[in-house]
Amino acid sequence: MHATKDISLTNFSSLGLPAALSDSLAAAGFIEPTLIQREAIPALVEGRDMLGIAQTGSGKTAAFALPILAAIMALPGRPRPMSARALILAPTRELAVQIEKAVRSFASGNKRITTALVLGGVSRQQQVLKLAKGVDVLVATPGRLNDLLDDGKVWLSETRFLVLDEADRMLDMGFIAPVKKIAKAVGHKRQTMLFSATMASNVAELAKGLLNDPVRVEATPQGSTVETIEQRVVMADSKAKRDALNKLLADPALSRVIVFARTKHRADKVTKQLEIDGFKAAAIHGNKSQNARQGALSRFSSGQIRLLVATDIAARGIDISGITHVINYDLPDDSENYVHRIGRTGRNGASGIAITLCDGTEVPKLREVEKLTRQRFEVSGDTQLLQKGAAAAPAKPQRSRKPSNGARPERSEKPQRDARPSRPHGDKPAAQKPSGNKQRWDRNKKIAGKARREDSVRRERVA
Repeated sequence: MHATKDISLTNFSSLGLPAALSDSLAAAGFIEPTLIQREAIPALVEGRDMLGIAQTGSGKTAAFALPILAAIMALPGRPRPMSARALILAPTRELAVQIEKAVRSFASGNKRITTALVLGGVSRQQQVLKLAKGVDVLVATPGRLNDLLDDGKVWLSETRFLVLDEADRMLDMGFIAPVKKIAKAVGHKRQTMLFSATMASNVAELAKGLLNDPVRVEATPQGSTVETIEQRVVMADSKAKRDALNKLLADPALSRVIVFARTKHRADKVTKQLEIDGFKAAAIHGNKSQNARQGALSRFSSGQIRLLVATDIAARGIDISGITHVINYDLPDDSENYVHRIGRTGRNGASGIAITLCDGTEVPKLREVEKLTRQRFEVSGDTQLLQKGAAAAPAKPQRSRKPSNGARPERSEKPQRDARPSRPHGDKPAAQKPSGNKQRWDRNKKIAGKARREDSVRRERVA
């Protein structure tokens, strides 16, 4: 079922939220709801399950957090010890931190609402102590939460609201098992919400097992990018990317930039090169400790450093104001991550610029991104690499098909051993040393023969 758009819902008070929450939002500068908020909040306030799809940076966090806070504000008493009234799951630590911060901001006018953050890489004991008192909203990553569930440090049977943010990542093959385990621990009488900027059809099928008669809200087509983000492509050979990046950064307009690299090693290498070339930068990726990652984000957010070099771990959940540019030093292997990467700029109606450095081997990836986003990018630089890359692109492997007549496809022949050279008739092969087994067999045969002869002699004497 699709929600219908109501253009009369032009402020938060008209969406069914309590006055106290609307006033708190107004004080924080949230006046006019975004499209996803206008379409999602009324249905969620009514208690419906939801599958929501909208562009990154379009306000999805507020779309699910505000109805949850409104419902919790209407509940009597306090949450029970070691329980949580609402659970929000996120695929990365950075996104979990960002969501918990946003929830606290939305609830700043109500001091009674409590939140907790559960994720790996930081003190487990502090998280256990906070959960022991019970919390209203728990924001967590699946790994650490499953550990606490196994150890009996948290109970989710009292949880009435379950949110999977960035659901396409939460339900992929890497997360589906822990997510299902967590969902099973949550009470059956719950309201479930799945939100993401992209939602593959097979993932949507998996989501059906978690949702009950959901409303589907698709504020923008899947894979859409924000219109306020200008997107460009600079063709550069792999060895020329360093100079191309330095040339871009010579422009002072690139005042706060995230540079995305494909691997952890690549991110460290680019960061080192930038520092050698005179630019202040910090790297963030999965091999960094949580404190190091948060420290890099803090320095980047405060303006102490101009550049943040990151892997796709930062493609979701980094909501820092004033990011002017996103530069793809490498194109991602998954074209959907391109949408999330560039969504770090142009947030909440602001403008931004996304620049991709593309070498010839990445042309097929570029075409996949263009196909997903349904647009052709402005290309500059060594444009001859486009033709070379397209010509050198390997063909997709063809699957062997069963013949139409029902016969099985022929199997590839096994490699044959070299034929032994023939010898003329009567020639004897060269004498070979008998094997160990042959030697033992001959020895045993001699012993047995000797025993038979001695036995025969004894019988003759007896006779």
